[in-house]
Amino acid sequence: MTRTEARMIAEELFKLFEKNGFKPQMITPERYLNAKEAAKLLGMPLNTLYKKVTEIPHVKQGKRHVFKESALREWMDNC
Repeated sequence: MTRTEARMIAEELFKLFEKNGFKPQMITPERYLNAKEAAKLLGMPLNTLYKKVTEIPHVKQGKRHVFKESALREWMDNC
């Protein structure tokens, strides 16, 4: 399939979506934060983040803690 053919197909799909009232949404990639970025987002010092890390949603990759931004925002809303 050539690039032109792919573009034509995409345009036709878009027209069908519009015609049927479907609005395609852009998928935004999930943002992952390191501990320093997570502490800043949560508005707490880094050492406090490490003290509360068992309460805060995160994933551990080796020795590093990785925080999903959407999970942190949800956690803040529920506190």
